[in-house]
Amino acid sequence: MGKKIRLGVVGYGRGEELFNLAVAALEGIVATAVCDTARTKLEKAKETHPDIQVFEKYDEMLAGAGLDAVIIGTPGNSHAVFAEKALAKNIHVLSEIPIVYTMEEGRMLWDAHLKSNAIYMTASNSNFNGYIDAAFDLKKKGLFGDPIYVEAEYIHDIREYFDKTPWRKTLEPIRYCTHSLGPILRLIDEDLEWVSCFDTGSHINKEKGQHDVMAALFRTKSNVVVRLTVSFINEYGGGCYHHYRFFTTKGSFERTAPYQTSLNDPSGKPRTLFCSTDLPVYKGWIELPVAEMPVGCVGNSKAEGHGGIDYAMLDAFFNAIREGLPSPVSLLDGLRMTLPGTFAAESARRGGELTRITYPWSE
Repeated sequence: MGKKIRLGVVGYGRGEELFNLAVAALEGIVATAVCDTARTKLEKAKETHPDIQVFEKYDEMLAGAGLDAVIIGTPGNSHAVFAEKALAKNIHVLSEIPIVYTMEEGRMLWDAHLKSNAIYMTASNSNFNGYIDAAFDLKKKGLFGDPIYVEAEYIHDIREYFDKTPWRKTLEPIRYCTHSLGPILRLIDEDLEWVSCFDTGSHINKEKGQHDVMAALFRTKSNVVVRLTVSFINEYGGGCYHHYRFFTTKGSFERTAPYQTSLNDPSGKPRTLFCSTDLPVYKGWIELPVAEMPVGCVGNSKAEGHGGIDYAMLDAFFNAIREGLPSPVSLLDGLRMTLPGTFAAESARRGGELTRITYPWSE
């Protein structure tokens, strides 16, 4: 089992889900401390974990709880500051997304991680999807060749969350791009370099500062083009879905959207498909029997959270801490999949102006 890891969490909302799953499903994870400004959440934490320490001030938790690692589950605009403070004390960080809101926060966090002995991991659970693992495996086998064009969509009506998490009401959805760009960048060996983005504004709620849909076109140095559409206010009938489509020099890969027309329609499930010119015996698409659940988690009753990908992400994080391994989804990975959304939002505010994307390591 190895050494025990004393775990804390700041933001007992989304942080609660990951924290409780880590403690319940993974051996050697000790529920140590919870920090939240809401007393009701601290009381809830004490009910679930009677021996836990509770704090209303984050600095006091970092100084006095004796933590090895912390999960950051607060509203997005505080992620970077809380992560920087933990790294400064060599406390391992698993940060929810978006990991930064601005380029300045990106620089701050990059500098902090270079000075720290702790692991920083981006909590991009979509990177652990079983179907993305399958695509990456096909890439390693050489069945795809070079990428040419990629499409991704994240369509999710989240208005029901607005009262509970008011920061979501006016968040430009293109900023919440890691669910899409994280998997894409596992298959593209370049940073996104340019972006042009457009915003529909608010047609449905007709409220100032809200955004129904945002769509961005990104380009890499070698002219790989990526189209990303994100919508958090819509009347789309398919619920929440992620859609990915890759065009390469040897074939294509697609995780389809679910188009379920009735509750009894089995064809409504999303599908994982690929084709390759290196497999001439097969004409057309090949369907792979993989979904969200990572293959290594199939049959594991503890593998819960978003189809098992939360479990896989947590397991990778704590294994890296115990074994002294590199972060499974590093800060570099996180900034590559987050900062393009920051610059895309800026482009949209300027009417779609073509905008150069920069990173702390490229300035």
